[in-house]
Amino acid sequence: MLISRAVVFYVMSCSIALLLDALTLHGLLPLILWGFTRMWSVALSAILCLAMFKGKVYAKMRSFLSFPATILKLYLVAPLTVYAALGIYAALASPFGLFDFSSITRGQAEALAYVQIVLAYLAAVTLNMVFALGEEIGWRGYLYDLLGSKPTATAALIVGALWGLWHSPAIILLGYNYRVNRFAGVILFTALTVLFTYPQILVTSMARGSVLPASSLHGAINSIWGLTLLASRAPDETREILLGLGFTGIAAWTILDAALHIVRVKVCGRK
Repeated sequence: MLISRAVVFYVMSCSIALLLDALTLHGLLPLILWGFTRMWSVALSAILCLAMFKGKVYAKMRSFLSFPATILKLYLVAPLTVYAALGIYAALASPFGLFDFSSITRGQAEALAYVQIVLAYLAAVTLNMVFALGEEIGWRGYLYDLLGSKPTATAALIVGALWGLWHSPAIILLGYNYRVNRFAGVILFTALTVLFTYPQILVTSMARGSVLPASSLHGAINSIWGLTLLASRAPDETREILLGLGFTGIAAWTILDAALHIVRVKVCGRK
């Protein structure tokens, strides 16, 4: 029964996403509206599935969106995970000339560039979070709940892989994140979304099912991780394969996830 619910949810989410991508491809949907609508279409799918399968729509949505004072700290701290990943990325990429901060500061004061990095945090917990919340209700809310809400590697693999493949029409049709290497981009981005998902389901479990901390983390990925592409003078084809959306980004997030898992095992005594 749970599998059938997950399948219906996923097919519905992918179908709506594909329709929106096709409309945008033919110029019938503005890009900014496409992004917001696509992300929130996942929440719509979750709500429709809850209604179809006689779920308690109001109770579940209230659980996914609960925001007591105890969760506020987690909501504000979660985006710092992305800064940690960025630090690991810089350490891995810099020796090979793949991370050059001067590429960002070129043409402006270096202090201003650092201010922009700080402001990216504010974007993560405000506007970007609002966009990301639609996806989080579906992936880290409804689907993760169907899987039992346990922050295991298996849950991260399933939720992350389905999340990544949900992006595939946008990558192939619109060149989303991968303008040159579109088919390779589907594989690379799916690997990344699996790695993104582990800290997201960790904070969701810590927040007792609320997806708001995962939304601020997701918002930080969208506002900060693009620096890994800007901080390089490499051509587009190389950027897509080697930089933050490619192998070096995958390596950085693998290290971060491993560290988080070790901490979780030591603190909670669970594998």
